[in-house]
Amino acid sequence: MASGSSLPAGTRHLAARFAYGMNDALRADLRRGGEAWFDAQLGRSEPETDEARAVPLWFPALKNSATLNLALQRSGTRPVGTVAGELIAQTLARRVLSRHQIHETMVDFWSNLLYVPAGEDRSFAYRPAYDEVIRTHTLGSYRGLLRAAVTHPAMSAYLHNDLNRVDGINENLGRELLELHSVGRDYSERDVLNSSRMLTGFTLSNGISGYEPARHHRGRIRVLGFSHANQEADGRQALDEMLRYLAEHPATARRLAERLCVRFVDDEPPREIVRAVARAYRRSGTSIPATLRALVRHPQFQKARRRKVWTPSDDVVRTARVMGLTPTGSPNRSSFLWHLGRTAHDMGQLSFTWPRPDGWPETSSDYLSASRVLRSWRHHYDLAATRSDLFRSVSVSTKASQLPARWPRTLAQLVEHQSRRLVGRPATPRLRAAVSGALGLPASHRFENADALSDRDYQLLRGTVLNSPAGLQR
Repeated sequence: MASGSSLPAGTRHLAARFAYGMNDALRADLRRGGEAWFDAQLGRSEPETDEARAVPLWFPALKNSATLNLALQRSGTRPVGTVAGELIAQTLARRVLSRHQIHETMVDFWSNLLYVPAGEDRSFAYRPAYDEVIRTHTLGSYRGLLRAAVTHPAMSAYLHNDLNRVDGINENLGRELLELHSVGRDYSERDVLNSSRMLTGFTLSNGISGYEPARHHRGRIRVLGFSHANQEADGRQALDEMLRYLAEHPATARRLAERLCVRFVDDEPPREIVRAVARAYRRSGTSIPATLRALVRHPQFQKARRRKVWTPSDDVVRTARVMGLTPTGSPNRSSFLWHLGRTAHDMGQLSFTWPRPDGWPETSSDYLSASRVLRSWRHHYDLAATRSDLFRSVSVSTKASQLPARWPRTLAQLVEHQSRRLVGRPATPRLRAAVSGALGLPASHRFENADALSDRDYQLLRGTVLNSPAGLQR
C-alpha cells in the first residue's frame, strides 16, 4: 500500500533533479540512500524494468534502415512526421518506465546539446539511429560522445556536412562544432574554416553514409591551439585528434559545466560550483560520471532546492509517474503516450522539436508563461482521475494503492499524505484550505476507507495538490 514520503530532503532533491518524478519503485531504490542510488544509476548496475525493455518492441519501424526510411517517405507510406512522432513517443515511454532515470535524464541533456531534431527533412531517416548512439555514450566520456555525434550521418545531414568538400567548403557543422558542441564563441572565422576543412570527406547517398578521401581537404590545419599536418588522404584520424583536443579544451569544460549547472542547479548557478564541475571534467579526462559526481557533491547543489521548475516535456512524464499511470503500448495516435506528446507541445516544449541547432533552453524562466501554467493545471487534473477517455494503452493504479494503508483518515491527513507523496513536501495551511474548498468538505471530515473517497473527490484532491506552487518546483 502507498505511503507518503519519508525520504531525507537531500535525497528527494537529488531525485527531483535527476529523475522524472517519484513513484513507488524509485522510492524503494532511494531508501538505500541518495549517494548509493546515484552511483548505481551512473553505472546502471540495477536491472532495467521489463516494461522499459519492451518499449522498442512497440515501435519496430524505428529499427528501419535510413535507406528504407527514405524509400517509405518518398512513396508516401511513412512520412517524416510519423518517424518523428514514434521516436518522441518511444522516448516519453522510456522516461516513464525506465529504472535508469539518470540515464534517461542525461540522454535528454546530451540530445539537447548535440541537437538534431526528430522531424527535419534531411536528417529524419538517420535520427532514430542517432538516438541510440547518444544513449550508448551518454554516461561515458564526452570525448567519445562528441566524436560519435559529430561524425554521425544524422548530424551530417542536418548541418549539411555531406555537402562539405575540398572544392566547396560548407561551414555549418564546422561552426556549430565550435560554438554549440565545444568551446562556445571562443573562436575566429579562420578557426571555423579550418574546423570545416577537417570535416570534409563524409558523404550521404540514398540513406548510405560513407567517406571519400578525394573530397577531403589536405594540408596544415590550425584550430585554436590545435595544429595538424593533415597530409593523409583519409582525414578521419586527424579529425579524431582535433575532436579530442576540443573535448578537452578548458573553454569546453567551462561551457559544459555552466550548462550542466543551469540544468541541474539554478538558472544562474554560483561561480564556485561551475568552476568545480569544470575542474572535475578536465581532471577525469571528460568522464561524464565524474563530472556529475562533482556537481551533486558540491554544497551549492543542495542549496538550490526548489530553484528549478518542471519543463513541459518533463512535467507530462512526471505527472504520469506520480499518478501511477503505466503505459502498456502505443498502437496508434489515440494512445496515452501520444496524448503526453500533444500535451507537452501545447504547453510549449516537446523534446526533439526545437527549430534551431542550439536545442531547447535549459533555463526554467523560459517555461513559466501563464498559458503554460494553466495547461499544466488542466493536465494534472486530467491525469488525477480514475478513468478517462485519455487512458488508452495505459495501466491505471487503483485508489487504494495511491492512498494510505491505514484508515480512518481525515481530509487534512489525506492532503498531508498526498502532498508528501506527489510533491515531496508537507502540506501547507493554504493547500489544506484549497483542497477543502475544492471538495466542499471541512479539513476534519473523516473517511472510513479508500472507497469512501469518491472518484471525483479523489481527482480533485490529487489534482489540487499537484497544482500547488510546490507541484511546479523541482
